[in-house]
Amino acid sequence: MKKVVVYVMFMVCVLPVSARRDTVVIRDNWRVDTIRQKSEKVDTVVRESEMIIWDNTVRRPRRYSEVPLKTVREENRRALRHLFRGHWSGFYLGFVNFANTDYSKYGGDDFMELDWGNSFAMQFNLFSHGMGLNERRTLGVVTGIGFEYQRLCFDRDITIRKDEHGMLRPLPLDELGIGNTKRSTFKTLYMTIPLLVEWQFPASVRRRAYLSTGVVGGVRLHSKTKIVYKDENGDKHRKKNSDSYGMIPLKADWTVHAGYHGVCLWGNYTLTNMFKKSKSPELHPYTIGVGFTF
Repeated sequence: MKKVVVYVMFMVCVLPVSARRDTVVIRDNWRVDTIRQKSEKVDTVVRESEMIIWDNTVRRPRRYSEVPLKTVREENRRALRHLFRGHWSGFYLGFVNFANTDYSKYGGDDFMELDWGNSFAMQFNLFSHGMGLNERRTLGVVTGIGFEYQRLCFDRDITIRKDEHGMLRPLPLDELGIGNTKRSTFKTLYMTIPLLVEWQFPASVRRRAYLSTGVVGGVRLHSKTKIVYKDENGDKHRKKNSDSYGMIPLKADWTVHAGYHGVCLWGNYTLTNMFKKSKSPELHPYTIGVGFTF
């Protein structure tokens, strides 16, 4: 009789457990154990960290959202459309000269004529930001912040100064007792902010060529003249003088860039006059050079 009672109790305890074949316990090396029940749909971990084995198959976790899939795709396209990698940050080097000059106030004396081979501009563009204008991200607007340094080398042995009326005048170096001149230069430093429209087009499988144009605004930070000469003993000397020289505080350049990958050709033309028109000749610098973007 005792054997019968023990056998009945064993069947009562074991059979319900064996009948629940739809419960799987997984002990893995993830965060915590996972218990999954078909009937009750119970998870002990979040969906991002679970891996469930069921009927010899593996179901990877997925995120569930109440937002329709079509709406999600439209939002992703809208977000990607505004991501545009423009070309502005980098280092640029070019040669500078003057265009559209007018020396009528000085009787045609073009005293600001430059030694073009020794007159150059360097741009250090530190930051850029782009915004796409189409879904393919081939057209966008680019802006940023940079600095432009210009060294204008005079073709004659002169420097410049303002007279008692504020008029810009040439000053021969021999009047300063300087005879053996190596170079006489006029240097400027600007902070620049561009507003460019850039078009990118396929040039290879992985890289794009681009063409951009727009306006670059500049704020004058510093300007000075510098004379490098040697005395009668052959010792080198430098004479510097900082002043505004009647320059306007703001300028606007029209620029064009054409490049591929990290190299480009570029050109600038200053739309505004370099100095105040009433007290100086009319001068519009232009620059042509090469740039290296990153």
